[in-house]
Amino acid sequence: MVVTVDQVEKQTCQIIHFLLEDEDEDSPSARQLNASLETDGPADDNFDPVVIADKLRTVADKLNTDVQFKAVLTQMKQAAAQEAVEAAFISGVDALCQAQGSQGAEVAPEMQLIRAAVAFGLHVKKSSPELVNTVQSAMTAFLNRRVGPWVAQQGGWDKVTKF
Repeated sequence: MVVTVDQVEKQTCQIIHFLLEDEDEDSPSARQLNASLETDGPADDNFDPVVIADKLRTVADKLNTDVQFKAVLTQMKQAAAQEAVEAAFISGVDALCQAQGSQGAEVAPEMQLIRAAVAFGLHVKKSSPELVNTVQSAMTAFLNRRVGPWVAQQGGWDKVTKF
């Protein structure tokens, strides 16, 4: 099945929602909510935003011990106080990707962007829960703009998380 950029954008919104939802929320109820959503195209049995969000969370958790990651997070927090959250988010993800560039040459640049964006989003969720809605919007916009077409080329989010 060919996945369009529009479908990837809708999937991205769902994935980020489940990625940032409270961990004490019950996943089966989240799955029931997801099952009631209507889509514009044929059903994709392989797309499960809860599973993909869990895989992305696992990948991002590996960055939490990285010294450069922590330094960039500090810079992002300072920048967020002075400028719009979305601009600070983009700046932080770009800085982290540049810092990690030589260490992750074997990883596609798009995957580096995804990993960094997810790590930032999850960190903000834990450290500044009052910003979750704002960061959710910033993450979704960032991922759709920066990696949405690439995700569509790969066949959708369920294919990307297999990397």
